[in-house]
Amino acid sequence: MDDYIAVYLYDIKKAIDEVESFFVDYPMRYDIFEKDYLRRSAVERKAEIMGEAINRILKIQRDFITTRTTQPFRPRS
Repeated sequence: MDDYIAVYLYDIKKAIDEVESFFVDYPMRYDIFEKDYLRRSAVERKAEIMGEAINRILKIQRDFITTRTTQPFRPRS
């Protein structure tokens, strides 16, 4: 694996862990989250970081995601 890809994967994992930490002892209800500007902004920023890391991975290796998935991605409804 390319060293840059490993760094970007680390960035994605770190962002996910940080988002999860935002919700420790926090009610998992969208109506409350929606009104919490600070928490919502933090989650949006981490999503941007993850998206940028994914884009950079795909610039290095275009088929990275498709070669490493065992199941097709199906978004939740």
